Amino acid sequence: MVSTAETRVRPEKILLAPVTVSPTKPLTPTHVKYLLSLDMIQRATSAFATVEMAYHHAVYSGSSQVAGFWEYLDRCHPTLRADELSEEDIGRLYVARHQEEPVGFEALRPVVRRAESGWTHPVTDRLLSLWEEHYRTLGMLDPGLGRGRPDLLPVDDLIELLVSRDLCVDGRPLKAPVYLDGTAAGLALRPVLSAQGQPNYLLYLLRELVPIVFRYDLVVLAHDVELRADYRTVAHILERLGARVTRFEVPRVPLDGITRSARSGGWEGYTIGALREPLLSRYGPQAFRLGLRLYLVAGLGRTARQSFSAEQLHRWVRRAERLLQAPAGDTAQATAYLERLTGHRGYADPYRVATALLSRGDDVPVRGLLDIINGENEEQ
Repeated sequence: MVSTAETRVRPEKILLAPVTVSPTKPLTPTHVKYLLSLDMIQRATSAFATVEMAYHHAVYSGSSQVAGFWEYLDRCHPTLRADELSEEDIGRLYVARHQEEPVGFEALRPVVRRAESGWTHPVTDRLLSLWEEHYRTLGMLDPGLGRGRPDLLPVDDLIELLVSRDLCVDGRPLKAPVYLDGTAAGLALRPVLSAQGQPNYLLYLLRELVPIVFRYDLVVLAHDVELRADYRTVAHILERLGARVTRFEVPRVPLDGITRSARSGGWEGYTIGALREPLLSRYGPQAFRLGLRLYLVAGLGRTARQSFSAEQLHRWVRRAERLLQAPAGDTAQATAYLERLTGHRGYADPYRVATALLSRGDDVPVRGLLDIINGENEEQ
């Protein structure tokens, strides 16, 4: 976690604004570590503050990652039966798409236009339905996966506002790109709209966040480590617009000693579908979801230097089974404990919460914390 605002005033209303996992690939241990970290932030922080999440896949459908995949599917696999595809089938198509040379924006433009009008490719609809099952199995909030579509600030209005605050260089009059300008804070210029009109995902992000950040006492930007430079720029812009901002980073999880993107493959056998059945049948859903949370968040830690191990996951699920035998707890006591644990951050750090559960300290209200972070009282 990296804080960009130093104050100890406890926020009462918090916006959790994570980068979304693009619905184009399977959920790997990297994605699940990230999603469960977000879920724990939301659950634990909601015990003492109002937390809202800005997580809408439709916002980013026009980005090159998503629209490029959809263009590939329509061009190379026009007869696909989306409802017959597994998560792994879709992942293999995603890998194949990235083995091709990327197409130019002129080829993407019709797909971007349809995406921005609200259309979703049937393959992504299918994948979101598969993910919804995973969300329910893992006891995560929002099993609908943010399928709504918020209002976005028009591109011209956003650029005009940022230019007026010296946060943007608008090259459109010269048929040049548009750049986010954080140079005053020592940050590099970042293109967000190409000379041909192709938008970057950061443009969509700011179109969603800029109109709403004033409603919140704190904005928590969550992202993976590879996006650090981009999100430092976003944090700078939002702060210059008057928001209090902090960032939360999650690393990628190595598989077989290699850290790589899902587009490169290598995730076969490591998806939730491949891992869950033997553990669910032996230990049940509560131990599985808690064990996976504790392993990915606390076991692999903030840096995730060790490779994901199915054997280690089994051990953590067994450990979770024992933790779940803790006697009934006091929710009020757990809430007070989470507030103390939060310190100056303003939100509950999932790593600190998970490691507290494992500390065996006499002052740790284990059962109360479990009821908050593991969805113990929710309908399956």
